[in-house]
Amino acid sequence: MPPIDRRAFTSGLCLSGIAALAPSAGPARAQGAAGRSDTLLVMEKGDRSLSFYELASGRRTGRVELPGEYPHEFVVDRAGARAYAALYGAKSSTTPGPGGDAVHVVDLGTRSLARTIACAPFRRLHGIRLDAKDRLFVLSEDRDVLLGFDAPERAERPDRAVATGGIKGHLFALSRDGESAYVANILSNTVSRVRPFAPADAPRIAATGLWPEGNALSPDEATLYVANRRSATLTALATEAMTVTRTLPTRGDVVRVDCGPEGDLILANYAEKSLSLLDPALKEIAVVPLEGAPVALARHPSSPLAFAALEDDRIAVVDLEGRRVQGHLATGREPDVMVVLPG
Repeated sequence: MPPIDRRAFTSGLCLSGIAALAPSAGPARAQGAAGRSDTLLVMEKGDRSLSFYELASGRRTGRVELPGEYPHEFVVDRAGARAYAALYGAKSSTTPGPGGDAVHVVDLGTRSLARTIACAPFRRLHGIRLDAKDRLFVLSEDRDVLLGFDAPERAERPDRAVATGGIKGHLFALSRDGESAYVANILSNTVSRVRPFAPADAPRIAATGLWPEGNALSPDEATLYVANRRSATLTALATEAMTVTRTLPTRGDVVRVDCGPEGDLILANYAEKSLSLLDPALKEIAVVPLEGAPVALARHPSSPLAFAALEDDRIAVVDLEGRRVQGHLATGREPDVMVVLPG
């Protein structure tokens, strides 16, 4: 299994537990908030696997191999019982080829592949989300269609499909009630709002910048934040009117956006190999240098920690209060999407 990166030993603190990684919270508070048995679930694209890492030790404690090339985005249901992984079937959005046409269902209790949902003829399945009722939505990049599964734990095929109104939809944000999805279309340079349960409603389209990709909804869902990679801008989009309310420059090539429960943002700066921390007013309050290019972000649900998957097969563990990297986890090949499973 991958070893703990010894560069994690900094300032007298080692990657031996969540408490050590969040010293500003105090040992007792950090242990109580995060727990010593939390697990970080990591998609390792290059190894075609979903891996389990114990955060208290950094050890890989389990691994589920997934059929097909390059499984990518995944989500976990509210009970923490199942993970749903979209089979993208390509290394990146610029890689040619037909791509994958399935969703893998992983039983997190037994740590095994439970079954696979066939989605052909819809291929290059990438963006994937669950609403508050655990209904599943999956984005087909090659057909520009959003698929819906009302009961994904037993579904054999999609229950619905709606056109996105854009070209090469890669990622999307979803309202908690599942009634609205906001799709970032990287080739048409647009963001489209679609209503999965109102198929007669036409998509609402907004132009935000060149190559929109990473995006996140504000806590009240009134604003969608969209990173436009080739414009090097961040756009705030009013979700009801689908109008741009603000655009500001970024450090360039932001690939992912994460919005916290208080409205603060984390931007993954791929070209600069850093994270930008923005306050709710979108003011950059800190920049955290990284040792590799970030490709995905995740937050701990109860502790001031963030995780950035890096292209050098490691995950940087970031103390958001201290605004610095606390350590690294060595992983399998091409780590990407991550989810914290509380212990």
